[in-house]
Amino acid sequence: MRATEARDKKLNRRIAFRVYERANLFYHKLEPGAPIESQPDFDRVLAASVRPQAAGLSPHEPALPASQSRLNDTLNVNISTSGIAFTCKEELKAGDYLMLRILLLSSMTVIVTCCQVVYCKPSNPYEDDRYPFSVGARFANMTAEDTALLDRYIDRRKKQQWVVNGSIASLIAAVLAAPDQALALLMALGHYLLGLVLHLLHLGFEYLELSLDHAVEHLFHTGRHETQIIVFYVLVSFALIILYFLGRKVPSAWSRLSKRLLLFWLRKKSSCLYFWRQQSLVDKIKLIGVSAAAIAAYIYFGI
Repeated sequence: MRATEARDKKLNRRIAFRVYERANLFYHKLEPGAPIESQPDFDRVLAASVRPQAAGLSPHEPALPASQSRLNDTLNVNISTSGIAFTCKEELKAGDYLMLRILLLSSMTVIVTCCQVVYCKPSNPYEDDRYPFSVGARFANMTAEDTALLDRYIDRRKKQQWVVNGSIASLIAAVLAAPDQALALLMALGHYLLGLVLHLLHLGFEYLELSLDHAVEHLFHTGRHETQIIVFYVLVSFALIILYFLGRKVPSAWSRLSKRLLLFWLRKKSSCLYFWRQQSLVDKIKLIGVSAAAIAAYIYFGI
């Protein structure tokens, strides 16, 4: 029993550090019983799908590969040194072997390897560029060179994430340590920024109004009263045009922002639930006890 649990834990894709990354991904499903190559030959795989007579080709011309492949254009893949998760159009089965070619767009890093499907389930409806199915797979035969390449890439992203998470944790700790001072600082900063923005908007409005006054007087040779009326209606027209474009852009921008926030929440919720399920009963009791004691101590000493 212990050996089985240890093996399952070793193969668990969530043991390794994971990153969400934009990538182009090509995969080919291997037939059952086919040997797993250490370096998959994708050119040979494509050549295997040759049509003897493609449209527009004469019998004497060489046959070309069909322009059909399982190419997931650009995806948010979840990748670690032990496995990968991605969305796809077709439903795969646990135990299937895939040949993968992964292009990580942020660093133009190419990984070529084979993997074994661990699960296939409906994809998260809030994922960007999603397909109907979400597939999780573990790398089966990654070479030492690709493993070292992926290790360096993940390690670099890990350091970047530690810096970001450390900064956020430090900020949260500072707020919890001195909530009154943090609130006062936040209010003062907000008041300063609001005053600065309003002052800049006022200066811009005054400059625009003065420029329009000079332009109208120069073009139409009007008096002061007529100039002010014309400038007033011109400014009202500008304001209506700006409000129209804002009315078209703000709802879509708000929809994208809310979608990203909801996606972030769902990812964190899924990670927390998985972590909680992996804990033993004793560890769960410890976590609840330590958390309750920390909250009670903070409230007691804070008051």
